[in-house]
Amino acid sequence: MKSFIALIKREYLEHRGAFLYGPLILIGLMVVGTVLPFLAGRIRADYFGEEIGGTLKFYELAFMASIAGWTFYLLITLFFYYADAFSADKRNNAMLFWKSMPVSDLKVLSSKMVAGLTVFPALIFLAMLFSGAWAYVMALMVHWQFPLFAAPDFIAAVNSFWRIGLVGMIFLALVLLWIAPFFAWAGALSTAVGRWALPMAALIPGILILLENVFLKGQDGGFILNYLRYRADFTWARNAVQNQIISLAPVDIVRFVSDLLAHIDWVQMVAGWAFVVIVIVAASEYRRRKLD
Repeated sequence: MKSFIALIKREYLEHRGAFLYGPLILIGLMVVGTVLPFLAGRIRADYFGEEIGGTLKFYELAFMASIAGWTFYLLITLFFYYADAFSADKRNNAMLFWKSMPVSDLKVLSSKMVAGLTVFPALIFLAMLFSGAWAYVMALMVHWQFPLFAAPDFIAAVNSFWRIGLVGMIFLALVLLWIAPFFAWAGALSTAVGRWALPMAALIPGILILLENVFLKGQDGGFILNYLRYRADFTWARNAVQNQIISLAPVDIVRFVSDLLAHIDWVQMVAGWAFVVIVIVAASEYRRRKLD
């Protein structure tokens, strides 16, 4: 267990630029970018409508928008991470003193998969929470600029903060669990082709889709294309988010989580994770035999 934790720590140290320093820079830009328009008088009352239901609803919408933005940033960054991570430690200086650790290839690759689904998302989740706290400051600035908008009550804002934060954590976890097969696919390719895994992860499915449509004349783009569209579609999440946005009431945790859980295809979720396990084991065997 200690060796596994050390491997995860290695992943953090080697990739903290994208998952720690990068978000810190973006947070700094976000703070500056939201303060300057108010200081320069670029925000007008007609930018807002009655549908936001006052600054408390504005606060909740801003928090939810930041969760969506950070989730998108995490998914893109993780895809680049996995497209290189499974082969990164083959370079001479990549593992530092961890290079001599007596661990199996399966444990090494598993630690990379676990780090990408726990440690790095946790860092982004902290950025989400800061964005939520900053959204409250933005709501206060809206009130100070336009007194007709009721200032959000601090107790109500704190209540919304923990509710939306909890919803954001559940939402992020479900999204990562759903899309994990894509990450495992990119990581497995990187054991064979290194950094070329990034284009190959899209090129190989693209060729298979083309062959299916040429030889089998698949309808509506073919089975492979439609299945990949289905796996890459977050309709189950969008519906839950939209239900909360169109409601003028505060975010309802029970309804939100119920909407998420009720619309997930759990059979496909389990099938996707079976694919993840098979791919990681196969990649570790390939890596072991190749290095031997």
